[in-house]
Amino acid sequence: MQNQKVNKTKMSNIFYSVLLLMFLQSCAQSQGENQKDNVAKKAQEETTAILAVTGFGVERTSIPLNELKDLYCKGEVYVLEKSQKRVSQIFGCKNTKILKDIQDFASLAKEKILLLDLENANPQFKALAIDSINFFQNPEKYNLYVLGEEKKKFEFQSKITKFTLTGTTAITRHMGRATSANGMDWLIANIVNEVKNSDFLHVSNEVSAKDNCEYVSGMRFCMKTEHLEVLNKLGVDIVELTGNHNLDHGKDPYTQTMQWYKNNKMQVFGGGLTPQEANKPLIINTKDGKKVAFVGFNESCPVRECAGKGGNNVGAAPYDSVKVAKTIKDLKNNKEISYVIVSVQFDEVDSYSPTKSQVRITKYLIDCGADFVYGSQAHQVQQVEFYKGKPIFHGLGNFLFDQIHRLGVRQGFFLHNYFYNGKIVQSIPVFTFTAIERRPALANSEEIKGIKKVIFLDKNLYQ
Repeated sequence: MQNQKVNKTKMSNIFYSVLLLMFLQSCAQSQGENQKDNVAKKAQEETTAILAVTGFGVERTSIPLNELKDLYCKGEVYVLEKSQKRVSQIFGCKNTKILKDIQDFASLAKEKILLLDLENANPQFKALAIDSINFFQNPEKYNLYVLGEEKKKFEFQSKITKFTLTGTTAITRHMGRATSANGMDWLIANIVNEVKNSDFLHVSNEVSAKDNCEYVSGMRFCMKTEHLEVLNKLGVDIVELTGNHNLDHGKDPYTQTMQWYKNNKMQVFGGGLTPQEANKPLIINTKDGKKVAFVGFNESCPVRECAGKGGNNVGAAPYDSVKVAKTIKDLKNNKEISYVIVSVQFDEVDSYSPTKSQVRITKYLIDCGADFVYGSQAHQVQQVEFYKGKPIFHGLGNFLFDQIHRLGVRQGFFLHNYFYNGKIVQSIPVFTFTAIERRPALANSEEIKGIKKVIFLDKNLYQ
């Protein structure tokens, strides 16, 4: 009898514990929903830009405001449901071509235009200039805003963070000799104005420095310590260390170069002085108070360049699918992290198309939760792809490297990415072409056309 009472008491306690747990979960869910609603409501109350977007690879770059208004009122452009009220407020008419989800526009983007507010933009769709003025390049003169309740201007400088991603850097061999002969300012003269105003400038530096480095031919790379100053002249903030050649001259140059980065207030990721440091994510703060995580890995460590492999304690972080999945999961579960960027130094291939391994791994990374994925290995520029609405830049090509022996390695681009409210809302490529004298230059119109033709494929951009 006494046992029955004890069991009954236990069952009662369990019952009330379950009820309490369900109540707490309900409160937490309700609180989370309320927070989302509050964020959405706040976005509706603040001044924002309205963007006219089209496909990432579309040639058109601008549309007159009068033409856009006419098309909207005739129902010949689309509008995102979340943005319809604000867009109609500007144009004074209604439009029935409403899309509930931005991804519904993917298959239409090559031919059509979608209107939405800045909060709902993403990198898959290119924002057109209005009357030849691009919001991301000249916000002061941009003229398509919806004023918030307080009628204040949109505070671009405090709300938008510009992060510039570049391709392969290795100032060595012919480029090193040319820099010694002509100077560091000469090396970057054609590109410095395009990157110096970034809030965060990234390079993937594949070589370590030493004072007695000699710029000789071959595949064993180093750079002169004095030439690290090129990174300061460019305004570099973030150095990626996933590359293959950072340990070509051993541990000491690597360690000394790491100290130089630290002394010059440059943050690193994808490599380190211990395996733990190499695998540690880099966290940066955007100007509007959000946190963005970077992690980077080397796919196969072909020249013993990885920390924790081949007897090395220093070097790049080796790729491992289980480790990477856990890293991304941990970052996504961290409520302070708004966005996760993942880089992989894949095995090099002389092709505009990614390898099967690249395709498999990049999509796996997004399936794991990555928001933005790119390959840091490519000396030859490679295709751009969007998977589940998220960008994959398979390879940006050379940024600062001496290769000119064929067309593919001379072509390249760097990428201006604009963060707003914890995510990238726009990615704008700037195309480059390595000159005969072994320094980068901005690509001309024909060179740009040639690059786009091989990396902007409809099957990758509009699905």
